[in-house]
Amino acid sequence: MALALPAGPLPVQGFVLAGGKSARMGEDKARLRFRGRPMVELAVEKLSGFCAEVGIAGNRADLAEFAPVVPELRLEVGPAAGIEAGLGAARQPWTMFLPVDAPLVPAHLLRRWCEAVLAGQGLTVSYLRCGQSQPAFCMVRAECRERLSAGLDQGLRRLEDLLQIAGGGRVWVCDVQELAGETQRKIVSRWFANLNTPEELADAERWASGEG
Repeated sequence: MALALPAGPLPVQGFVLAGGKSARMGEDKARLRFRGRPMVELAVEKLSGFCAEVGIAGNRADLAEFAPVVPELRLEVGPAAGIEAGLGAARQPWTMFLPVDAPLVPAHLLRRWCEAVLAGQGLTVSYLRCGQSQPAFCMVRAECRERLSAGLDQGLRRLEDLLQIAGGGRVWVCDVQELAGETQRKIVSRWFANLNTPEELADAERWASGEG
């Protein structure tokens, strides 16, 4: 029997991953404006549309104006540090993590994925694939923190490997093509385009405005 999901907020705590250094961009990507608004604000807004609670994971006390900030406990381990921190602070059975620099990913896609995960049987971890794996877009049950932390303690750093360990064999790698509507399947790769340089940001803004 399929799980009956609430019409409003889902039992998920969303976290924006904002711990990167933005070295190639040359300025802080979290506060960088995309079509006039800070990217961290856009990400928080998307998660707030369906998550019961929303926060920001990263050592970024300056971002507390947008959502509560959960500090990372480890340095130089990449986005896994933010995921570990979010899991440690979770008050909902599931967590969802979203990179701060993905302003083109639509909120309806994230909710559809979230609903599919919650309706699944026995899942503990899910992450997205769009041509290639996108493990920074992940959903993790709160009780998986211990296995994730153990992997970090062993020196593992590749996020996809850590998520597989955290999931304990109950992992769903979700192909974005399965979530997108038929008319959107030709553009899903654009949603996950990297925004690491000013040129890539400008290109994404042109595309979002219909000029690309």
